[in-house]
Amino acid sequence: MTGIVVTLLLAGCDSSADPSNDEPKTPPPSPAQSPYPAASTAQQATEAELSAVCDELDRTVTLPGDGTVQYAPEFHYAVLATNAPMCRIEPDGEYYEVATEAPVFGRARFNYGRYTDADMQKVSYPRYTPETAEELLTLDQADPLTDELPCAAEPCKSGIHGYQYNFRFEAVMGNVSVNAQFDYITTDVKGDKKPQYRTQAIEAFKASMEVITAGLA
Repeated sequence: MTGIVVTLLLAGCDSSADPSNDEPKTPPPSPAQSPYPAASTAQQATEAELSAVCDELDRTVTLPGDGTVQYAPEFHYAVLATNAPMCRIEPDGEYYEVATEAPVFGRARFNYGRYTDADMQKVSYPRYTPETAEELLTLDQADPLTDELPCAAEPCKSGIHGYQYNFRFEAVMGNVSVNAQFDYITTDVKGDKKPQYRTQAIEAFKASMEVITAGLA
């Protein structure tokens, strides 16, 4: 009789008889989503990619006097840091000679690249959008020129033969960094031409960003 009582007591302690075991189990919470985008897998651009972009910039960027003035691209690749532009688009010939054929001509100079996430942390350029292109100007100036150009209409007032208008932009888009400068050189000394050349530079910069980001995507 005693053995039967012990058996019944042990049966009463069986965990399967606990009503709480019949309650539905709550699944563990999902891991919190990071507020930051996933790190990209971008790698540093190759020399071939950078050179191809320079060729495409030459075909795309509009500079004044095109047709009268012959422009040619020049690509310079250096593993170590250098002050030389990576890609330049220059008129063919000496500036003085070019100015005798065209009252205005231009040039463009670019430094660009695709970099890893770690390298991009060192770049302080602002983000690019087409709508804010003008806000990305870091150089907006005009300098008088003398003997570098012929005098379009003798005598040249105050020895000024022309002006050089300079516009530089700096921006990043994704893992692509761009520094672009557009210069406009003219023998026209009748009034300030900066507003019209600034507008041309902004449009040239927008076209350049499309070429560079597409080529390094």
